[in-house]
Amino acid sequence: MKQELKETGEIQLCVTDPDAKSMKNNGKYEVCFNVQTAVDSKYKLIVDCDTVNDVNDQGQLSNMAKRTKQVFRNQKITILADTGYYNYLEIIDVVDENTELLIKPQKGKHNKVVSGFDKGNFEYDAINDRYICPLGYELPFKWNGRYTCEALDICGQKGCTSAKGGRSVTRLIDEEVIGQIAENTHSKSNAYKQRAAIIEHPFGTIKRHLGYTYFLTRGLASVSTETNLICLAYNLKRLIKIKGVKELICLFRDRAPSISNMHNST
Repeated sequence: MKQELKETGEIQLCVTDPDAKSMKNNGKYEVCFNVQTAVDSKYKLIVDCDTVNDVNDQGQLSNMAKRTKQVFRNQKITILADTGYYNYLEIIDVVDENTELLIKPQKGKHNKVVSGFDKGNFEYDAINDRYICPLGYELPFKWNGRYTCEALDICGQKGCTSAKGGRSVTRLIDEEVIGQIAENTHSKSNAYKQRAAIIEHPFGTIKRHLGYTYFLTRGLASVSTETNLICLAYNLKRLIKIKGVKELICLFRDRAPSISNMHNST
């Protein structure tokens, strides 16, 4: 097994299901798959779903955003995303003129947050292209988006940094976009607080009411199919609750010819 890990470059191996991964789930590590969903805020219907074996969500924001945009074509949408999805490259890939993103950044390193020297406490001076630290010292631009303090010997603030060259702050190419998202998320905190209630509604119903607490199949392809079937069952139950059986049957009948023509044309 060690030889296989060495040859493949993987860091873990599950002997019962090679596609499954050890992931942190409810405070403990379990062999899992990572189910992704996009849920609408009004009816709690699952817009789309996906099953991956990434051990965290940091690479899934653009994936689920693109799936959602395919459903709501050319419509303005607001995406509420958990902090676990915070990834600079993913965020830049998601935001456009029809897509607003509300997401809280991950917390900075504990020691810098406690000491007051987290990056969020540094003020950017756009006119002079420099940062100002909480004590008022300048961090001029050095190279490759890095701004470095030259006053470490003067201020002697040990809580700022342990780097011999002084504290550095990195400014991203799309820092203004990231800053605007942070500002919007803060100003729309009441809307953002609804995120958990929206996204967890289907998960709670699927696990507690429908009884799907674990997967019955193995392999990413099979588990993905199982996820799709579970989400389909959930959506059908929601539609029956929202529309009623008779109206739903009429909607399906009206929709059937257009679906049939679409398949015939392809």
